[in-house]
Amino acid sequence: MSEGHVKVIVVGGGAAGLAAAVAAEEAGLSCQLLEAQDRLGGRVQTVPLESGGHFDAGAQMVNGDMAAVLALAERAGRHLSPIPQSGIGLCVAGQELLRSEDLIEVDEIYTLLEEQVVRWDSPGEVLRALRLKLKWWNTPWESLGEAGRGLQVLLEPRAAPKDSLAAALRALLLEADEQAMAFSLFTELFGAPPEDVDAHAVRDIFSRYASERSDLEFQISGGMIAVIDRLASELRHTPRLRTPVDRIRVTGDRVEVASDAGIWTADNVIVAVPPPAARRISFDLEGGDALDGLLSSFTAGDMIKTVLVFDSAFWRLKGLSGTATFADPPGLVVVDGSLDDGLPPRLIAFQGGPLARELAALPQEARRTGLLQHLSRAFGAAALAPLEVAEAIWIDHPWCGGGYNATVRVGRQRDAVARLAAWDGPIRFAGAELDDRFWGYVEGALHSGRNAVARITGKAVVEAA
Repeated sequence: MSEGHVKVIVVGGGAAGLAAAVAAEEAGLSCQLLEAQDRLGGRVQTVPLESGGHFDAGAQMVNGDMAAVLALAERAGRHLSPIPQSGIGLCVAGQELLRSEDLIEVDEIYTLLEEQVVRWDSPGEVLRALRLKLKWWNTPWESLGEAGRGLQVLLEPRAAPKDSLAAALRALLLEADEQAMAFSLFTELFGAPPEDVDAHAVRDIFSRYASERSDLEFQISGGMIAVIDRLASELRHTPRLRTPVDRIRVTGDRVEVASDAGIWTADNVIVAVPPPAARRISFDLEGGDALDGLLSSFTAGDMIKTVLVFDSAFWRLKGLSGTATFADPPGLVVVDGSLDDGLPPRLIAFQGGPLARELAALPQEARRTGLLQHLSRAFGAAALAPLEVAEAIWIDHPWCGGGYNATVRVGRQRDAVARLAAWDGPIRFAGAELDDRFWGYVEGALHSGRNAVARITGKAVVEAA
């Protein structure tokens, strides 16, 4: 059954797709948005809690430089709740509690990764790496220790692919506790073990963060869904829900988009779903093999996000910030997610990578018990008695892939982000993974969706990332 012809079809009703659809209508283009799920938002999902308030099961945090998100929140009448930051952050290594401030800062790890060589398998490369590290050494003893670790890296058999993030982290010559913390942080961030993530792609990601500010500054009162709801309210044409797209075919000067619900045709199509989800679509177009190779370069992250509501912020009484990175199990990071709305305080636990996939196979009660035991190691026995626990599992999601984002893996096409973002013709791609300003964030998704329309209208030029 044919559903008619429009100027633009947008596939995907997440932040990127909604931003693209609104921009298309603002440009005077007829537009139809198709969404596979029974709701809009994609990886933005806000659910109510029994104890009051809400839980951002997906995207949550913003900073003051994310102008598009902040503008939508303001138009929705929502205020920004500062994320609690005061107090001591912890790194949990076995039964030992280390102060985060006594270890290397995350920003320093990012900087070192941007400067460090990845291939480090010859004396010449060792010397080059050591020279890059000189500015971080403070004492002769520190220099001697790092030189010794450098020789150890050179002499030991390589334990990870040479172009992997794991190899790059190991080449930083960090202390054992610092390296364990770094591995855990990146496992959580990418939802994958550093051995599987391409280090060059990670450097590209760092360059796609257009801010000097932390991404953990604010939450939106009422949840991130307020941004999605505001965008949806600005659409003139009603999105079609429960309409998964099966095939996109270029035929002559038109593009045909097919689903079980019908067939649409358009002059242009914007595919605004994560690359792993886009792989579910059959593309019939010139260059289809190259496109398949690009989409296949991405693998979705594995993530379980859990909110734990307590009757008091007991961690603050100990002078703790509520932030904790666990070296064991790697991939577990906790932050204080309390809002300034007068509701009970809360901690947010992020469990990413192999840890998440392992836990997803367990009964819910077993996941909860294990997490509480880990939290008690960091914050004491009070962590064992939450008022409420709610979780969201982002693993093998049929329409999103996983969480938080999809990243380029070792051995794949490391320029896949730039090439997919620059894909030209009647089919274009948009999404948080493809943005050149805020990779992986809702802000990036909004920017990417709007840029896709700008490229169609010719009112703006988007440089290849």
